[in-house]
Amino acid sequence: MFDMPGVDVVGSLDAAGLIDAAGDFARAENMAAARKLAVLAELFDRRTGLASAAERSSWWLDPDAAVAAELAAAMGISQSLALVQTHRAVALRDRLPKVAALFAQGLISDLLVRTIVYRTELITDPSAMAAVDEAVARQVGFWGALSRTKTEQAIDATVITHDPGALRAAKDHTPGRAVEFGSPSDPVGLVSMWARMHPGDAAALHERINTIAHTVCEADPRTLEQRRNDALAAIGYGLDALTCSCGLADCAAAGHPRPAPNTTIYVLTDTTTAEPAADAEAEAKADADADGDEAGQAEPDVVPEPAPAPAPAPAPTAKPAFLFGKGVLAPAALHPLLDNARIREIVHPGDSPAEPRYLPSRALAEFIRCRDLTCRFPHCDIAATRADIDHTVPYPCGPTHASNLKCLCRFHHLLKTFWTGPDGWYDRQHPDGTVEWTSPTGHTYLTKPGSALLFPALCTPTGTLWSNGPPPTPTPDQRRGVMMPRRRLTRAQAHTRYLTVLRRLNGEGLTEPDNTPPY
Repeated sequence: MFDMPGVDVVGSLDAAGLIDAAGDFARAENMAAARKLAVLAELFDRRTGLASAAERSSWWLDPDAAVAAELAAAMGISQSLALVQTHRAVALRDRLPKVAALFAQGLISDLLVRTIVYRTELITDPSAMAAVDEAVARQVGFWGALSRTKTEQAIDATVITHDPGALRAAKDHTPGRAVEFGSPSDPVGLVSMWARMHPGDAAALHERINTIAHTVCEADPRTLEQRRNDALAAIGYGLDALTCSCGLADCAAAGHPRPAPNTTIYVLTDTTTAEPAADAEAEAKADADADGDEAGQAEPDVVPEPAPAPAPAPAPTAKPAFLFGKGVLAPAALHPLLDNARIREIVHPGDSPAEPRYLPSRALAEFIRCRDLTCRFPHCDIAATRADIDHTVPYPCGPTHASNLKCLCRFHHLLKTFWTGPDGWYDRQHPDGTVEWTSPTGHTYLTKPGSALLFPALCTPTGTLWSNGPPPTPTPDQRRGVMMPRRRLTRAQAHTRYLTVLRRLNGEGLTEPDNTPPY
């Protein structure tokens, strides 16, 4: 695209040469981004233009989501980001062709394109959209180096000239209600939170926190702020009082209920192989009411069956811990969790035989989740505790065995189940937990268990099930589509309603939006 210096020679350039190279690289980056969006839009059209796409438009995992899954795996990004980029690509091509032409030449940045697509989204009249596209493409070269706010104002000025009802946030520029947890600046072992809420709700919560904070006796050693913090946690547990920490035998507040254990700590044993699974039937009976293949089956608040001997609490160690859904914890952050935690031991199943049922036993399900840590689809970070346990080779052709089980979030479990067949997804699992995915286009992606780096003993092979490769997967029943969860509104219908509501809030509800993508 440009005659640009290689990385190995940039050290020989003077300052002016470096500035020139930076500008050339930026323009090349813009051109590459434009070409990528063109590819995304083309694949979107091909996939959603199939005859079967219309039939599946009401599926919860609809054709839009399915094509985004293909692109997410190929580009190494999340499903949601791939879907956003694909819809932006279609909007740029179909609604803003003149802006797209500038982008293809590298004359405008990807960030500016995102802003233009977003701030023109509410335009529903094709002639108004064409006028805005032409005006923005003509004027953008004269805007100069504007800040983000000034750029938005310039785009909005063009939009309001041609379609006043399409102005973004014309009525309300105040930030909305929100609750957020965690900050990069949080100290080890603590998580910050903040909320923005209606004044009445804030007053009620403030009063509730103060009331609970004063349910202990005067000898409680905690400060008021510490008790207020604990009161907020008590609300989360569904409690209306704190347990006093004074330690006095005659304290009236000492009998207040304590929170149920809210954390399960899995302890890895030093051994890597389980004893022969002679007690498989006994465990199966104990777990008969478990739902190991359901999403979100976190550990219950109370351990359902008594253990012969509870596993010891983990001793202080320099080894890392892992918090499902969050990531690696320093040892210092683990120990405060021990006071209100259940301790369960994880033992590698070794060469244990397959379990004679569809649902895995509790011990096997816990091993699979601790081995995988997250959903096993490429680039998915959904925690294993929120995921289904999937039979790689469907049961009963594939056994309930560690070498045939893996964690999949509900989305990717549905993708594998319903978007399969000759032109769909296929996966193959190795005894060490490695999963090889084959996409509808024949591209392959390998995913390793999440524990491979942190707890490699969990990835010790669990036995080879088939010497000549897995058995062929049964041909999907064409009627199984009735089992796919359905949308109350198709994506197109939901987008139409979304645009209508926002335009009505702007005082302009005269033009009904069309049903063309992106949504």
